[in-house]
Amino acid sequence: MVVLDETGANLGLTPTHARAPRNERAHGCAPCNKGTNRTTLAVLTTAGLAAAMTVTGAADTPTVEAFVREFVVPLLRPGQALVLDNVATHKGAGLRRLVEAAGCQLRFLPAYSPDLSPIEEAFAQLKALLRRAEARTAAALEAAIGDALDAVTPRDARRYFAHCGYEAAK
Repeated sequence: MVVLDETGANLGLTPTHARAPRNERAHGCAPCNKGTNRTTLAVLTTAGLAAAMTVTGAADTPTVEAFVREFVVPLLRPGQALVLDNVATHKGAGLRRLVEAAGCQLRFLPAYSPDLSPIEEAFAQLKALLRRAEARTAAALEAAIGDALDAVTPRDARRYFAHCGYEAAK
């Protein structure tokens, strides 16, 4: 099973909580200008994040199809299922043709079911790391995204699959 999804990030990501000594206020700041959103498309297997790509702005159907063609199809083994959420950008006919030509199946999760998608947990880890990084330039954000993607270990991935009920996923 291979799970594909995307997540967004921008320069305004800041930690949601802080610590301070007792009876003292925790101080922090957040930028007013969050800059252009960056969308990260990624693929999760039980071996970890297998492929990822970042684009400026939102990922449309041609972008998703290009990602699948260039990065996902080479990873697929005949008989595997590529699982996606029920977003319109994932439903292009070209995407189905690419996956089926690789001898695999395209499966869609039910609407509004992030609890069935292990990659959502990987993205939660990624977002927590990005908030702590507090990147304030585009280059720093790209570097932080790369570091955060590298931080998702195969052990983490197996836990995410198990937590979503995919115990026997290989």
